[in-house]
Amino acid sequence: MKKINKILYLFSFLAIIACTGTRQYFNAAEKLEKQGLIDDAANYYLESLQRKNTNVSARAKLAEVGQKHVSNLSSEFFRNNSTGKLEASLDSYERMKAFLNKAAALNVNFDYPKTYDDDYKAAVDAYCSKNYDAAYNLVNKGKFESAGKYISNVKKYNASYKTIQNLDNTAVCEPLYQNAITYIQNKDYYNASGLLKSINQKTDNYKDSKDLTELVNSQLDKSFMLFEPKSTSNKGEKEIEDLLFNNFSQAATQKLNHIKVINNTPFTSMGNAQDISAVGNIDLIQAIRKATGTDFFYIFDIYNRVESTPPIQKSFNKAFQEVQIKQPDNSFKYSYNEVPYNYVKASRAFSYNFRYKVINAYSNQIVNSQDQQISAQDNIEYNEFQYQYNNNINSLYPYNPQNTLPMYQTNPRNWRQLFSASKTLKSFNDLQNDAYNTNVNQFVNSIINSIK
Repeated sequence: MKKINKILYLFSFLAIIACTGTRQYFNAAEKLEKQGLIDDAANYYLESLQRKNTNVSARAKLAEVGQKHVSNLSSEFFRNNSTGKLEASLDSYERMKAFLNKAAALNVNFDYPKTYDDDYKAAVDAYCSKNYDAAYNLVNKGKFESAGKYISNVKKYNASYKTIQNLDNTAVCEPLYQNAITYIQNKDYYNASGLLKSINQKTDNYKDSKDLTELVNSQLDKSFMLFEPKSTSNKGEKEIEDLLFNNFSQAATQKLNHIKVINNTPFTSMGNAQDISAVGNIDLIQAIRKATGTDFFYIFDIYNRVESTPPIQKSFNKAFQEVQIKQPDNSFKYSYNEVPYNYVKASRAFSYNFRYKVINAYSNQIVNSQDQQISAQDNIEYNEFQYQYNNNINSLYPYNPQNTLPMYQTNPRNWRQLFSASKTLKSFNDLQNDAYNTNVNQFVNSIINSIK
């Protein structure tokens, strides 16, 4: 019951002093001291002095009550240490030292039995030994996850204790290593690579992880050759193809791991992307593969380039401006004047069809192909007055409040904002760039999903 009252009492003080200064902490400390909560009072006196180190009253009370607090903590340490409660004794000593250090920074010092320093060191040794033995046994039993807690307990006090680092490496790396071996046996090199990377981040010499990493990377490393589309008579489409070819090459170099781009010189094109199954192309594929060592080919082209700007749509509407008329009794009468405006919608779009195929250079098989529309569009909507409007926009309503039932009246804020909305569509150049960025991301994903 006493503990519950203490907690409730502390909560009441927290609500009062959350955003206050030295005086409020001092007052709170006095009340806690009167309640017999010496340890809490000492911390509040300390906080009061930290907020203003010239607070003479706080310094005097901290010296008095703080010594009692330190004596309590040192007695608590002695009891726990004498009864073999290692964790509790370490906690008591560390809380005491933390308080001592904070007070010493404010030139307030306290006494405690200095022999407890040696007792603390002995307790740390005993605690590390106990946790090390537990971790060692769990690791040897293959219970790696359970061992982690005990390893952390040791490293908290002595990161170089006995062979604790080796135990830590084994507890973390062994389950990853075992799973990596399973993935390698199943030829799942991608997942094996991720696990081996985690092992190498933990330690650079765990078993044969380095050799396995080289093996996995050699299996993951693939190459592909990107071919320029066949020449087209459409100048606009050819410009897009040239730009995409350059962007594809750059994106592949920057974003693809384990996939190497092979320069396609002197092989500049592979014919039309829709005609790669021809016998001549198959022979050409094999010839290029033997000459360059490439694993895959990527062929693409575009068609049906379209730019469109549909006619602007306007619809006539009436807004209602609120007018306040002051009455003789100082009250106001409201009337609503009609204000004509147009609701405008406009759009602009850019699109083209993009088709590609990824070919396995060894089997001549198409491993991925798609024909899709790449597009970018901008849509705007806004309100415009039919004549110059110089009054406060916040006095306008999209309905007449006098003639509209409350249940049908809505918040006019979004409607009012349409009078200041953008009236300018994105340019075709901006839309083209948006479409190109979409296309480049699609290209990168298609390579990642196809070349494995």
